[in-house]
Amino acid sequence: MKDTKIPGVSPSEPPAMSREWHWHPALPLSYAAYWHWPPRPMTFLKWVWSNYLQVSDRSLYLAFAFLVAFWLQPVGADQATFQLGWMAHVFIRNLIALLVVAGGLHFWFYGIDGQGKLLKFDPRPYMKRKNALYKFGYQTWDNMFYSLVSGVPIFSAYEIGLRWMYANDLMFATSWAAHPIWFIALFPLLALWQSFHFYVVHLALHHPKIYQYVHSVHHRNVNTGPWSGTSMHPVEHIGYFSAFLILLILPSHPVHMLFLGYWLILGAASSHSGYEAIWVKDRSRLLIGAFFHQLHHRYYECNYGNSEMPWDKWFGTFHDGSEEATKRTRDRKRRMHAK
Repeated sequence: MKDTKIPGVSPSEPPAMSREWHWHPALPLSYAAYWHWPPRPMTFLKWVWSNYLQVSDRSLYLAFAFLVAFWLQPVGADQATFQLGWMAHVFIRNLIALLVVAGGLHFWFYGIDGQGKLLKFDPRPYMKRKNALYKFGYQTWDNMFYSLVSGVPIFSAYEIGLRWMYANDLMFATSWAAHPIWFIALFPLLALWQSFHFYVVHLALHHPKIYQYVHSVHHRNVNTGPWSGTSMHPVEHIGYFSAFLILLILPSHPVHMLFLGYWLILGAASSHSGYEAIWVKDRSRLLIGAFFHQLHHRYYECNYGNSEMPWDKWFGTFHDGSEEATKRTRDRKRRMHAK
């Protein structure tokens, strides 16, 4: 695995940080390289390289999608009818995948304390003590319950329904052989779609009435961990995973469906880990962080989308990590709750 160097990071002494964080990337934050103006082709190519063409959480989920779509469980004639065998296969595979990713990250960061606070965003320790706020009294148990009892079944139901549609030729299907350019282009396009969908759904979830009964389950996690990513109320799971529905109108292959799905469910685990990267033997081995979303969990009424597309910047809800943005966000929150 190739090393990923993070500028300004030393294994022994982190750079000077904002007083509210133990570690953070260079501030102010910016959006994905394809939104830079004037265009910077080399910056864009480096972004594509780091996100898709070298080892990152995104590239690993892409590889897993290919593995499942073409070897472990391709869509076949057997999936043209709803049968317990192949549907159970879908559910068990998704259950194991989340246990491996979220469970593995949790074990490394918070079980064996694999790298201490190195590259950890929040200076506070992860909540391990008993707290009445959480189901069963503990954050990890609460998060695992919602992720495994609600998240995996709802996610699997979407996948099962789409597999049935592919098998019955009810989807606009494509393939590498038929449309190679579209086949490749659809992967980054789905990432952009997920960003837009997430912004719209997430903004709706912050409506006070919906937040109180639904989204507050997820926001119990201010200091997040890998299991926090899919710790949601079932209603939120239905809305969050409904990003799948774009495939009803776009020509696609099952590998596109799986890539989008794994970015939704497994990407949530890595992006909520609370760390910028996995650090082993004085090297950053895997970039997983999402400080953009960490800001949302800290300040709530900002960064409803992600760094793929500048929806928050366009609609005035962007927090770039600066103290000025924190003041603006807190003022906005006070105005919202004063209504």
